[in-house]
Formats: sequence, structure tokens, C-alpha cells
Amino acid sequence: MSERSAVKISIADFANITPESNKGNAVGMGGYILPIAQTGLTVRFSVFTEVCVPGDLCPCELTLELSLRDQYGHVVELLGPVPQKIRVASVLTVETVQGLTLDQKNFIGGHALNVLDFASGLPLSPGNYVWKATIDSDEEHAAELRFCIPIPQTQPVLG
Repeated sequence: MSERSAVKISIADFANITPESNKGNAVGMGGYILPIAQTGLTVRFSVFTEVCVPGDLCPCELTLELSLRDQYGHVVELLGPVPQKIRVASVLTVETVQGLTLDQKNFIGGHALNVLDFASGLPLSPGNYVWKATIDSDEEHAAELRFCIPIPQTQPVLG
């Protein structure tokens, strides 16, 4: 399935999916730099993904896995009493739009949306990172989105 599907990943200031229409809403999409806030965490952000599947494969279920990796490809772990890897899997049902002809369904295909919202930010160190998305654990056809967290600028001391 993954060799015929496509995954698009974006970072936004905020994103959600409207349940009634299954449409995505995003504000501030297209950011590739996440600063560290005064709390020591990154600013709030959402990871928005869209999975596109050819119409002849729909309806179908697939597993979308999102993992946060460092610049060397290692899955990032949140420190704490029990370190946790930042890796999330979701089972998505992909269907075509109802009310279309077979030709139109095959032309448009099926789409499924997914959002991970980090309302409080994440405790990440400055550096280079990658969000990696796989379908059904297929690493060969994975999608990636690179971003960075810059070193916070210190304010000059006057006086």
C-alpha cells in the first residue's frame, strides 16, 4: 500500500480536524523553525499529516506512524523517570468521497488526515530534527519533514 500512497507532513502553529466534514484547519502552517519559549519548552505547534491513497485501493485501513528523530536518524526520547520515545501510531480508515462516479473516485483517490498537537510544546534541546511518517512500517517509502530549534538568543545586560 505505501508504495502507491503519499504522505504530506506540515508543521503549523495550530491544527485540528473538523469531525463533521473531516477537513483540516491550520494556522501558521509552513514553519521550519521552532523557538524555545521562556518556559524552556518549544513554542506550541501541531504536526499535520495527510495520507493520499489511490481510489482503487479504497476503502482501506492503514497504520500511520509518526516519529521524531534527531539529525542522525535516532528516535528522540523525552527524559524523565521513565524515558519515552516520541513515536505515535494511528490506525486510519481511508475512504473515497461519497456521491462520486467510479471514474471520479479513482481520479481523486482517498484521503485521511491526522494531527498531533503539542499545546504546551516539547522539552527539546536546540538542534536539527526530522518528523518521519511511515505507512504500515514501510521505511523505504517514508516521508520526512526537517526542522530546527535554534539556540535561544540571550538578551544583553545593560547597566
